[in-house]
Amino acid sequence: MDMAIYNKLSYIHKSELISFHMPGHKYGRIFEKLGYDKYMDKLYKLDTTEILGTDNLHNAKGIIKISQENIKNILFAGMNQYDKDNLDLVYLVNGSSCGIEAAIMTACKSRTSIIINRGCHQSAYNACMLGRIEPIFVAEQINEENNVLMGASNQDYIEAIKSNPHASAVFITRPTYYGMSQDIDELVSFAHENNMMVIVDEAHGAHFGLSHLLPKSAVYSGADMVIQSVHKTLPSITQTSIMIYRKSTVDKSRLSSILSMVETSSPSYMMMMSIEICFDIYEKKGLVLMQNLINNIYIFRRGLKDYKVFPTSDPTKIFVNTIEKGINGYDFAKVLRYRYNIQVELANYNGVLFLATIANTKSDFDKTLFAMEDILEKKLFGALVDFHEDSQEVLKQSKTGSIGSIYRSEAIEIDLPVGIPPRKMSLDKAFDSDKEDIKIEDALNRISGEFVIPYPPGIAVLAPGEVIDQELIDFLVEARKLKIDINGLESQSFNTIKLVKE
Repeated sequence: MDMAIYNKLSYIHKSELISFHMPGHKYGRIFEKLGYDKYMDKLYKLDTTEILGTDNLHNAKGIIKISQENIKNILFAGMNQYDKDNLDLVYLVNGSSCGIEAAIMTACKSRTSIIINRGCHQSAYNACMLGRIEPIFVAEQINEENNVLMGASNQDYIEAIKSNPHASAVFITRPTYYGMSQDIDELVSFAHENNMMVIVDEAHGAHFGLSHLLPKSAVYSGADMVIQSVHKTLPSITQTSIMIYRKSTVDKSRLSSILSMVETSSPSYMMMMSIEICFDIYEKKGLVLMQNLINNIYIFRRGLKDYKVFPTSDPTKIFVNTIEKGINGYDFAKVLRYRYNIQVELANYNGVLFLATIANTKSDFDKTLFAMEDILEKKLFGALVDFHEDSQEVLKQSKTGSIGSIYRSEAIEIDLPVGIPPRKMSLDKAFDSDKEDIKIEDALNRISGEFVIPYPPGIAVLAPGEVIDQELIDFLVEARKLKIDINGLESQSFNTIKLVKE
């Protein structure tokens, strides 16, 4: 058998790719550096299931319960005992997606509603479909110069709460994919005053406790349920997350029941052990490693004097505008990858986003700074080869310097739609309806039967049951030219869209 996945990933690992993308352990180098490889190398030997002497994640009474309590104590060591005792923590081995789904369906019963930011992750929509919950959307703010999602404003949330007093919960995405984190203390208090639970998707904020220079976790703002992706910004393996919730406001029995529906019935002990190893590093080395990281980022950003760097709330998220230099972010990301062996977290038309973690080294930043300067000096504004496959030949060409061409990126006006289309049908009803494929250009004023989710960052610009407007059609036509990945659209060529059959 040709072990295609193993062979390709082994090839990438041997290339010593510089990683500014998740997962946060950066190809395991932090484990080797700190001596934790002796634990990681044993994980596969310790893999097991629910047998005598182990435990059950869905009804933890033994080692898993002890482990979760230990990590809660590490995360909230400075919190007063009363508040700490009111918190509970549970491992998630289906990623933050299952935590978001469980949190929404715990807070909202069928045929109730939730106030939710339009820039939420698709898993929040899935929860509304599964639980037959009505989403009441709050408009997403966007920095148009960089096409950076900023999150929904507190004031817009508060107005939505006032206008929808019967909503069961408020859902907040904080930080955004791009690292923006507004202060939500007032918003959480206002929601609680109106008898609404507060759920925070803090998938990109698992590292917040490692420095006072980072935003504070929503746990300290009083949120009822907070979901964090440990694997994104800390050194844990992919798909490992946690949920922190308040015992005084969350129905633990309902939460546990719903988690057992949306999460595997055979939770991975390798993943749970990875979380333990991650937080052992967090406790013993985390503060020093984070300070070193922030220092390296400061020097790196100072060196980017010829670029415009977007001021994110979280310094470990570094968004660099490249279109001002004549290079769109997609082209720039490809040149970084195939000429300099550097992988960014994401690209949009305006620039690229670097995701740095405590596993990144000074060498990573030094090599990247050299690449950024070299691209400008040599005017590598594009590519002479097809970058869709990192073959041996492409990498061979990159070493000889033949990748790159002196031309400016094609000026394509493409703005992520931020308006909220009118809804003519509930999510679940539209999802269940008979559908037909129609050319995108002919879809005006029709009801969508599928999601439209540009990736990254994995945020829906159209959901089932919503009416298609001209702004969305224009976006899809331009996105097709740029070959942007769009999840949800069944048409691989992006020529057609599934609509509710008339």
